[in-house]
Amino acid sequence: MTEPQQFDDIGRLLASHARDSDHSAIVFGDTSITYGQLLAQVRHVAALLSDVPVRRGDRVLILAANTPAYLVNYLAVVELGAVFIPVHVDLAPPEISYIVQHAEPALVICDPELWSKLAEAGVPSGTPVFAPDWYQNDGYLAAPGSPADAPAYERHPDDDVLICYTSGTTSSPKGVTASHRVEIASASGFGTMWQITREDTFTVALPLSSLFGLHTASFVALAHGATILLLPRFNPVLVLEAIEAYRPTVFLGVPTMYAMMLEHVRQTGKRYDLSSIRLAVASGAALPSALKEGFRALLGVEIVEYYALSEIRPVFSPDLRMRMPVPEGSVGYLAPNTEARILDEHGKRVDDGNIGSLFLRAPSLMKSYFRDPERTAAAIRDGWFETGDLVRREGDFYFLAGRTRDQIICGGAKISALEVEDVLSRHEGVLAAAVIGVPDDKYGQLVRAVVVRREGADVTVEELAQHCAKSLAAYKIPRSFIFMARLPVGPTGKVLKRELEAALAA
Repeated sequence: MTEPQQFDDIGRLLASHARDSDHSAIVFGDTSITYGQLLAQVRHVAALLSDVPVRRGDRVLILAANTPAYLVNYLAVVELGAVFIPVHVDLAPPEISYIVQHAEPALVICDPELWSKLAEAGVPSGTPVFAPDWYQNDGYLAAPGSPADAPAYERHPDDDVLICYTSGTTSSPKGVTASHRVEIASASGFGTMWQITREDTFTVALPLSSLFGLHTASFVALAHGATILLLPRFNPVLVLEAIEAYRPTVFLGVPTMYAMMLEHVRQTGKRYDLSSIRLAVASGAALPSALKEGFRALLGVEIVEYYALSEIRPVFSPDLRMRMPVPEGSVGYLAPNTEARILDEHGKRVDDGNIGSLFLRAPSLMKSYFRDPERTAAAIRDGWFETGDLVRREGDFYFLAGRTRDQIICGGAKISALEVEDVLSRHEGVLAAAVIGVPDDKYGQLVRAVVVRREGADVTVEELAQHCAKSLAAYKIPRSFIFMARLPVGPTGKVLKRELEAALAA
């Protein structure tokens, strides 16, 4: 079996798997693409990209749904030595506009049905915009390539290959930048802990526009010569029927996806054969124990959790090499080649069993935040990344204990409270606003806005929701609004959210 860590270049890694040219790389409905065909398509599209022109180091932005063309474009951009930038299809035009302006792409790839959203966001004059399957317009049909061919384009292990914008906990998104070396180190870490082989088939129902979908669910599979069962979108029935029909071995999703599948089974009473699944992984939000138990009882599958960040992945996970099972509530073992420090507020290491702030160092750590040296310097010091999360260690196992960052996780999506507060504050009837997360059995957390009206203003819940919808993706819009006379603040004027949450819970 070809091990990803043997390579420091994604193009050569892909070519190594194409030596077994008839092995399936991507299955999408009735379409099956072998590794030989995939390599041929990738090299063909890379050549066409160079004629656009897209040069080494240029950035290519994509706003599109799940199709094989998405992955072909991604790998072709990397083959050429350029940088791929996925943009989530649910983002609102102002959010897309920021990314486009900040990234300055040489090319934008966009689904035709999303062109109006892209047009509202704005694309710099002269920037070409193509549909995802643009490269098929010349009548090209995929054929097995020549895996032994040397890469035709200049690439280096530390070249940028991927920039994923994440809102994190700040009002402006951060562009997490990864290189060939980082992506391969990350894939190797997942592969080692999850014991991935070419015989595995990954069910990919996550959006490829997310790092979870593009990297963990897709690139990790391709890096090990495995097969991707790609679905156009997540739908609980579609996923359950696909698992029965195609017999994949791995499924990855956020807890909300598992909750929706379980709810479908409970409501309909229908049973599905999921016995082919050897590994069902959840990440992106806390996994309620009731959901885990219900899924095991009704669907016969044990869900395991892992912990990763956009900036470094994986971090903690069940490790299938280990005989000792992960205890309840733990996110597992520390990933290979990863170092962790758990420090108190004075920067001193805490003893096992005590809670502290998590700092990490690993080959899979991002290069930087794109065009953001200040936030990069604040996050990475002496090679150590400050996660902003609180954890405790008990022997070989790690447990999440909270977040130091002001962040809400709804259905696996990370939402910046500051970003939502900024939008609310733009309404003329709002004097002040604080945004918090409230627990929810299905989504993990829901966004709640606490608003102080301006004197004389009679702003309504409906009006505020409509105001937010103009600037925010649907999942970021508060699900509930509460009006208060004032917000609790500290000496510096900062809203005391813990006090606010306690007051609301009373």
